Amino acid sequence: MPDLVFEGGARLLVVLHAAAAIVLVGSTTHQALIAWGYVRGRHKIRLGKIYAATLAITFGFGLLAYPTYRYHVRGLYFDRYEQWASNLFDVKENFAALGLPLVVAVLVLSQVMSPRDDRGLVAGYAACSFFIMAIVWFDVITGLVITMTRGV
Repeated sequence: MPDLVFEGGARLLVVLHAAAAIVLVGSTTHQALIAWGYVRGRHKIRLGKIYAATLAITFGFGLLAYPTYRYHVRGLYFDRYEQWASNLFDVKENFAALGLPLVVAVLVLSQVMSPRDDRGLVAGYAACSFFIMAIVWFDVITGLVITMTRGV
């Protein structure tokens, strides 16, 4: 069996990832509401920056836990005994991968955009925020279902 990076701390990383994901559900929902506020002319810029940073932190925890979970749980268990969970894991990860460019866009825009002055960017920022929120809700719910089926 190969040694995987962060394998010894995989359970802790999965717990941290789950805790951060729960925070992420709240922060992406609030970020979408803030983005809607930008569209309507209300500007809570500091909160928009905080919520964008939360996305990056949670994604980082997931990346650290991914190799161990992918090999030991998805590869050795789900593929053999729970094909539905293996397929759901792949769908979840594909949505997360599709959301990554949106997260980068929101993170960059939150740092450089002035919602009062850059009205042309606000609609794109809001659209990215709503898509991220939908992806996060889906990924958190499916991630919890998958982890309840089998953890590291």
